Amino acid sequence: MEEKKHILIIEDESSLRLLLGKYLSKFFEVNTKKDGLEALSWMSQGNIPDAVILDMEMPRLNGAEFLLNIRSSGFFKHLPVIVVSGSSDKDLPGRMLKLGANTFIEKPLNPIKVKETIYHLVSSKDKAA
Repeated sequence: MEEKKHILIIEDESSLRLLLGKYLSKFFEVNTKKDGLEALSWMSQGNIPDAVILDMEMPRLNGAEFLLNIRSSGFFKHLPVIVVSGSSDKDLPGRMLKLGANTFIEKPLNPIKVKETIYHLVSSKDKAA
């Protein structure tokens, strides 16, 4: 049996973090963190997920800052990142892709679309390895 892929959800809204985590845990090993700083700390302890779901608006270290941090790291440079946001800023998706996000999904989230996007990104990563 194939080992489940490990997904990290970084989302400050607890209800969405719990709901998405519960749904995705049927398909993946899931860890959740409430902001970018907590996630970076966790990852720096040797925890390397197969993909990250990253909210944009968070306290302490927001999504863009988190993305800049991991893209400048040798360890996490190629980690697939799905940025999620409910922002009305129409330029945000393009800016996040330029910063190194693999894809962008608007809130409200469709959990099935999120799951399919993760499968696509981690299977592409496996083929490239």
